Amino acid sequence: MSTMSNNAIAHPDLDLNTRLDFITRGLARIDNADRALIEKTLQVKEKPSIYWGVAPTGRPHIGYLVPFVKIAEFVEAGLEVKVLVADVYAFLVNYKHSRSLVARRAEYYKFALGAVFEAILGLPVSCIQFHQETTFADTPGFINDAYELLCHTSQAAARSPTDELRNTVMLSPLVCPVVQSLDEKYMNCDFQLGGLDQAGYVVYEDEFLPKIGYSRQHARIYNKMLPGLTGTKMSASNPRSKIDLLDPPELVQQKIVDAICDPCMDIEDNPILALLKIVLLPISKLRLTRCFGAVSGASAYAPFIEPGAPDGALFSVMQESGEPQHYASYDEIERDYLDGNLSATALKNAVAKAMVQLLAPIRASFEANPSWRDVLNLAYPESEQDVLASGTVDASECFCIPAALRQISNERVKLTPFNSTLHAGEFMRVAKQHPEIWAHGPIGPFDSAQSFVSDFIETFVRPKTDMMLYAVIDKSKPSDGVDDDGVLAGLISYISTSPTNLCTEIAFVITLPPFQRTHVTSNAVGLLLNFALNSPDEGGLGFRRVQWMTSTVNYRSIRTAEKMGFTKEGIIRWDRLYPGGRRKGKLSSGKSLQAKGRATHMDEDDLGRDSVMLSMCWDDWFLEGKREHVNGRMDN
Repeated sequence: MSTMSNNAIAHPDLDLNTRLDFITRGLARIDNADRALIEKTLQVKEKPSIYWGVAPTGRPHIGYLVPFVKIAEFVEAGLEVKVLVADVYAFLVNYKHSRSLVARRAEYYKFALGAVFEAILGLPVSCIQFHQETTFADTPGFINDAYELLCHTSQAAARSPTDELRNTVMLSPLVCPVVQSLDEKYMNCDFQLGGLDQAGYVVYEDEFLPKIGYSRQHARIYNKMLPGLTGTKMSASNPRSKIDLLDPPELVQQKIVDAICDPCMDIEDNPILALLKIVLLPISKLRLTRCFGAVSGASAYAPFIEPGAPDGALFSVMQESGEPQHYASYDEIERDYLDGNLSATALKNAVAKAMVQLLAPIRASFEANPSWRDVLNLAYPESEQDVLASGTVDASECFCIPAALRQISNERVKLTPFNSTLHAGEFMRVAKQHPEIWAHGPIGPFDSAQSFVSDFIETFVRPKTDMMLYAVIDKSKPSDGVDDDGVLAGLISYISTSPTNLCTEIAFVITLPPFQRTHVTSNAVGLLLNFALNSPDEGGLGFRRVQWMTSTVNYRSIRTAEKMGFTKEGIIRWDRLYPGGRRKGKLSSGKSLQAKGRATHMDEDDLGRDSVMLSMCWDDWFLEGKREHVNGRMDN
């Protein structure tokens, strides 16, 4: 791919500390024992080996720059670097695709990731080795080891590494921990690189590999994870959250300009700062170290600085005044940004320019390689696009009533099916400032948009067929970019929905504090009541009962329900348990978990809740004037 000669592949005669710095800097995590093992291995081995595994599923995006920055540093440290293309794992976890399609994607990954490696420093792809899982996964030894691991693995253990496995209804993904664990054995390297999202697999490996006689001898290190442009997880299946490696420059520019970048959001969730911290500045530092002035065509691999930058500068930002501001470290950039001395617009423009420069060699490699161009359409044909490729799949896609998977609105408020890519980042940006909104419910608080998505949306909402979660949009406010019709004001949902019994419950009514005591809550609740209780001829579901349950000490929620016309039916004692509720800031019903001096089986940090049950039924709606009452409340 690259025309650069091999005579500049690595720095000669690096001392131990320099090699150790290349290997360990910028990591998300490295245990002291692993660090000591790396140091010991460098002392006794001239060229230790390290591997990183990747499953060829969705098209590679800029998130893959993160491990490849480390891979470039490994090459600089004189390591033998192996990239494992885990095609067997990809087939098992993405079972809807054929083996032949996965094989084509494995080819695509080799082209794409090879180009990523070359783009960072201009080194030839021959500096690293690509290995394919099928070369050893089909051997008798591997298959026998897999059978043995399966005999030791319970279903719970197989589901334990990730939420994806915990929620699957298929068998093949549950074999993935077995396959990934054996990769470790059969790659037989001194070190292993992985992302923090792989930590659950490591726990499985450490417990079960010794049961088949394999004792870990290598060190594990973890790279950081790049958040998506929307503030949630970057995913190949969510176009708005990521930049494809082959996106044209104008699209790269537009996606970065549109990315969330708010001083009030958690720093770790800010995609612009993350790109700087774990991709652009480390690459700029590597490029400065490498003295590109003597290399032909060095401009494509120059540091991300403007002409005239002082020695030691790693990144330049053009201010609105037209003058460049030069930075020697990420900390300086973050400090200026948080202090208001560096605008989000200037920062985004500089990051966009650097990303266009970084991705240019990858696009050039693609255009110059007919084999890569040919395999693109075979690996990602129009008929085999990933289920989530449109980026518009909603959190409640499994809801039992497809007719509810649509927008419901009036002149003041719109309810739209909650979409993690569109809504989670903005919702958590505000919610993090108000942890009290989680005090009366079983979920939360969440420390980031990513944890909100993984621990609530993906774990709690998406698997349920009886739950429909809506984002609440206040149409009286001008759009802030999340929704064209207004501003994201909160959440609301149907739960415990039964088409057979024609009943549902309105729950998770979370109106963000800036929108409380306005028209938002009454209109959101009113829209759901009208949709549930109105007849099908009127565009409703024709349900017979809508209930409302809340804690007996959630006085605001009770008052809201009663103002909307719900009838109180009674108290359900000890209806909920909040595990760890005291620690999480939950408000219970004030009942002690001690009974006559005897502790119950519950932890002292747990809290119990009594619930009040309220309802509105079809006869209330049509015969007792409740429909007119609700619509009147919505107009106030």
